[in-house]
Amino acid sequence: MRGLDLGADDYLVKPFSFIELMARVRALIRRGKVSFQTQLTVADLTLDIAAHRLYQNGQPIDLTNKEFALLEFFMRNLNTILTRTQIIEHVWDYSFDSLANVIDVFVNRLRNKIDRDRTQKLIHTIKGVGYIMKEGEP
Repeated sequence: MRGLDLGADDYLVKPFSFIELMARVRALIRRGKVSFQTQLTVADLTLDIAAHRLYQNGQPIDLTNKEFALLEFFMRNLNTILTRTQIIEHVWDYSFDSLANVIDVFVNRLRNKIDRDRTQKLIHTIKGVGYIMKEGEP
């Protein structure tokens, strides 16, 4: 767990099955090109990857590790619909139960922190599919 908190996005415990290893490799390939930006900016939000901090209009906002990982995933995939499966694979353990509502809970917590006072919301629900982060729409 400490490795994940320090920046790793996955780990595999021994002994592991070759099938699980290959599934994880395929998931990494689906993620596409890796970006090594140290700051991400969307609207008035600045996510400082190196310092593990979020700023809105220059004011710090406290995030848990999962909220940070979720927001980073949204910001790196701006204007892209992210399925629940993609979110689970990127933010949570691959063996995580995709039917649980934990994704909804964390998205709502994130919305309360960044979208609460905003007239044009950043995080949108795509019913039956997942979520998208985009600027400029109510």
